[in-house]
Formats: sequence, C-alpha cells, structure tokens
Amino acid sequence: MWNTLKTVLRLLLLQCFLSVVQSHGTSLTFELPDNERFCLSETFDESKSYVFQYKVIRGGQNDVDMTLVSPNGKILYKELKKVQDKFRFDSSHGQFQFCFSNEFSTISHKVIFFDLRTEEMDNLAVEAGNKKPYVDTASENSMNQIHSSMSQVVDFQRQYRLREAMGRFKAEILNGRVMWWSLFQTLVIFIAGAGQVFLLKKCFTQSSSTLLPTAEVIHANQTA
Repeated sequence: MWNTLKTVLRLLLLQCFLSVVQSHGTSLTFELPDNERFCLSETFDESKSYVFQYKVIRGGQNDVDMTLVSPNGKILYKELKKVQDKFRFDSSHGQFQFCFSNEFSTISHKVIFFDLRTEEMDNLAVEAGNKKPYVDTASENSMNQIHSSMSQVVDFQRQYRLREAMGRFKAEILNGRVMWWSLFQTLVIFIAGAGQVFLLKKCFTQSSSTLLPTAEVIHANQTA
C-alpha cells in the first residue's frame, strides 16, 4: 500500500514538473550578428498580463536595442542600448512583434536571452484545459503549491545558468588577456637580455681595439 502511494506521488510530481517545463513560458537564447535586426512574433488569443525580460549575455558593451510592437503597429516598448530590462504589458488578440537590433554595432556579435511568461501563473486545472470555476480539494491545493514552488526553482536555475555563462565568458576574456600580457612581458625580457649582451660585447670589443695600438707602440720602442 505504501509503495503504491509512493509510486502515485512520484507520478504526480513528474506530471507537475513536466507541466512546469511545458507551460512555464517561452525562453530563448540566440546570437544576434553585428549590423542586423532580428524580430520574433507571438500570437495571443486572449487578454492577459505578460512579463517580458531580456539580458545580453556577451558581446561588445553587452547592450542591444529592443522594441515591442502591438498588432495594430503601436510601439508599446522601445529602449536603446540596454544591457537588460524587464517590463509588463497587456496582450490582446493578434500578433505581437519582439524586435532586437544590433544595427549600431559594426564588429560585435551579441548573445541575448529573453523570457516571456504570464504575470500570474495558472493552476494545474486551468493548464489542463478546465476553465470552469470550482473549489479545489486539499490534494489539488498541495499540487498547486508544488507547481508554484517548482516554477520558482526553474526560475532560479535559469538565473544561475545565465550568471554562470556570463562569468565563464568574462573569465575566458581575462584568461586570454593575461596570456597575451605574459607573452608580451616574456618577449620584453628576451629583448632586454639580448640587448644587454650585445652592449657588453660591444664595450669589450672597443676596449680591445683601443689597447692593441698602444701595445704595438711600446713593442716598437723597445726594439729600437
């Protein structure tokens, strides 16, 4: 009996986790080449409050232009050269466009992450397609709480992955700069050592050539 109960609980938790992954929102990481513009579209069938956030992970000064256009062509959001931002908007029936522009940059590619989700998360019954109001049972309330907690876990994991990616990229840049600086210092040391050897050798050569005529004169006087 207890094993059966544990199996059912595991299946419910797995189903809850899958529903979080599938309906948690729309997230994407993509590369935006220099001097280019990239637009994504999303079609909404009902009016809801959505939260949109984006962040430039790497590239140049970590900035990008972002514009949100409604189905009737109205600009709902527009920011230039932003590193990251988060804003809320109300959807309507139609197709919205999310445009990222790197046209101001001529050499730097940008890697951008964005996330689109509803402001208030639906419970499991609504996500399953049951939109009729009814009173949740104790087990359904527990599953909804688990669903909400797992959604927060997914958010934390996503933020940690972004920070880890940004930190790794900065560490790689720092490692490359340290390597080139070390090579430059090594080259300077070799040049300085070779220069010192050359100068010392030249000084001793000049001293020998100066003493040689004097010795010949002394030898000639003694002979005479």
